[in-house]
Amino acid sequence: MSTPTVTSTPEGKKPQQPKRLPVNPRRHKVPTGQRKRVAIACNNCNVRRVKCSGDTPCVQCRSSSRDCEYPESQATVSVTRSEIDTLRQRCAALERSLADAVPDPARRNALLAPHLPMTASSSSASPTPAAPVIPSVAGSIATRNGSEVEGDGDHEPETDYRAEGRWLHDPDGTVRYLGETSGATFLDYLKEFMNLVLPQAAPPKEPWAQAPGNGDTFIASLGQYQTYDSRPLFEPDVDPLWLPPQDEVDAMLAELRYLLQDGNGIFPSGGMLYWPDAGLDEPLGAPAPAAMNPDEDGPWAKHRHLAFYNAGFAVVCHARRTTPAPLPGDAQLGEAFFRRAKMLVGNPLDARRWTVGDVSTLALMSVYLMEMNRRDAACIHIGVAIHIAVMHGAFKGWLDERGKRVFWTLYVIDRWLSCLMGRPPTLLDDAIRLEMPMDAPNLPPAVGLQASVRISRITSYIVCNTYGIAPWDHPPPGVGGRTTQYLVDSAMQMLDDWRTSLPVALQLGTEHLSTDPIVCNLHMARNQLVVLTSRPIIFVAVKKAVAERLINRRGGNSGGGERPDAEKHPQARHMAAGLAAARWNMRIGRWLCSLYGTRRRLFHTELHYVFNAAVLIILDALLAPPIPMVVPSLPPLDEDVRSAIQIFEEDSRGGSNYSKDCTRVLADLSTLARRLAASLAWTGGEMPGQQQPHEDAAAMHPWAPDAFGQAMLGAPRTAQGAFDQELLNWMETDDLQLYSNFI
Repeated sequence: MSTPTVTSTPEGKKPQQPKRLPVNPRRHKVPTGQRKRVAIACNNCNVRRVKCSGDTPCVQCRSSSRDCEYPESQATVSVTRSEIDTLRQRCAALERSLADAVPDPARRNALLAPHLPMTASSSSASPTPAAPVIPSVAGSIATRNGSEVEGDGDHEPETDYRAEGRWLHDPDGTVRYLGETSGATFLDYLKEFMNLVLPQAAPPKEPWAQAPGNGDTFIASLGQYQTYDSRPLFEPDVDPLWLPPQDEVDAMLAELRYLLQDGNGIFPSGGMLYWPDAGLDEPLGAPAPAAMNPDEDGPWAKHRHLAFYNAGFAVVCHARRTTPAPLPGDAQLGEAFFRRAKMLVGNPLDARRWTVGDVSTLALMSVYLMEMNRRDAACIHIGVAIHIAVMHGAFKGWLDERGKRVFWTLYVIDRWLSCLMGRPPTLLDDAIRLEMPMDAPNLPPAVGLQASVRISRITSYIVCNTYGIAPWDHPPPGVGGRTTQYLVDSAMQMLDDWRTSLPVALQLGTEHLSTDPIVCNLHMARNQLVVLTSRPIIFVAVKKAVAERLINRRGGNSGGGERPDAEKHPQARHMAAGLAAARWNMRIGRWLCSLYGTRRRLFHTELHYVFNAAVLIILDALLAPPIPMVVPSLPPLDEDVRSAIQIFEEDSRGGSNYSKDCTRVLADLSTLARRLAASLAWTGGEMPGQQQPHEDAAAMHPWAPDAFGQAMLGAPRTAQGAFDQELLNWMETDDLQLYSNFI
């Protein structure tokens, strides 16, 4: 459910304020001296049920670039209980008398309207839908210096504001919504975390703060993400009907089948996707059987089927590893082929021209756009392809096995993009009545595509239900308040069942990995979903560990502590599974690099799996207990993280902007994490070159040992500063909170 936002109003009128949630009926009255929350939360924090720092703007709104607004101050009066009872009785008597005197509700409302404030709400004894409501004296009264005070009246049920996501800016300033499963959204949370905790945890005059590559560039990009959707592709002037020589055409078609399907018949999996040799039209060079009117549909209408080949050639050209990086317009980038495909396909909004043969063309074009880091453009192309297939009834049934496989290929790509962007899928699973792909003569084995469809269904479950982006699964009776736990456990169980049910041809050995890249990609997709499902749990554990160490250090305890016992953590099994999946994906990624050699580069999906695995490994390293040091040093870089950076550096030499961005992000994030780990190991002593007294160091650095930390270790106490309050929030956060509210 989306959060309330300020709605547009006619010019000259005051914008409508965000609606505030009612007081939680489960809360109990907390004495003023024992409060851990501010007296009153801002509107944004109130509707999200998160703790507010009370500042203007508060910490949450400042970090999320929201307008921080508080409810208008209301004057309070003190009256006796007898006077309230008298007023209630008199009000009820007047309402009954008015109802007897004016039985018509419409006329009664017209009489009342001039005497009631515009914001009044109805509470009459005989309420009608149009009747104004008189506020109850016993209702909740909000004060500017106190949170909503619980009243004696009824309360609305607590609203579940889930899957908020973020609106992030691309390098060109365009704002786009990215949901919770998006890696860009999670990176933005990490930027907030580092931006908040690192300056407070670091020693005075931190020796690494001024060093080149200190990671500050990563923090400075808060609220931004990397994409090239706002930048047009290079579109050279081309002849849309031009084709390479026949032998080159045959070679590129064979290479396309090798890359995106069954390895020209040598892969036992049969491929994760299916691409018919000629779309669903006639062979290469033949005009479309039902040629359109060239005057109305363009001079290339009868050759639209050639768009499939040009889109495939564009993918092949991009997949080839080239060093040095090609310049814009170089044929190796495939831009000329993509331009031809775009010209032949024509206007994607012209429904008169679409045929069922266009779906494979649009799907291939979306694959190329993903490779060129145009994710939103890829979403649009695959969305149009699915709508064309739905228009032809493909989701209900298809007699041709080839057409069935083409539809499931659209399904797989759509689910992957939905997870990548954190957005709902184009077509819900409940609407699909099509049978699974089956083995058929003259077609590749269907086992790989079947496994791909099943893992895509699990992807849809995690996106829609576990992260609450478009929930449809309702927990069985008896789950109670453990809905999130049920959804997380269900997702993990599905992933385990998928792996154990794989046929022998798709299983991956622990010692010798498969030479079939499709098998490796299937297991990387499964591991990525494990990483995605466990990532919020590990992030919460890291925030708790950092908060505990800072509080311990402030209390005079400089011991590094112990790493949280995996067996004692409530989510220990999921945390261990997430880290193991990340390590596995790094191993598979290195294997694919050696398998491809100098012939080809990793696809965008494979690079995405490597990147997310490296991020989780960096995050998990912060759970390790720091070794107390007076003069801390940066811990060594994890070998898996180092290999991930090397993979992206190698790919960036071919001109990939996506790999260049990933290289920088991983380098900056790993440096920040190592700086934080070294800062947590600092015991509060003097750093080299410091001649100031210890109390001066404490003045410069708020986390030197003091009485506040000692008091916090001994007994609960309300934190005074915004950062102190944030640490308390982290310590009290539920392990599964981030699934339902990622703020």
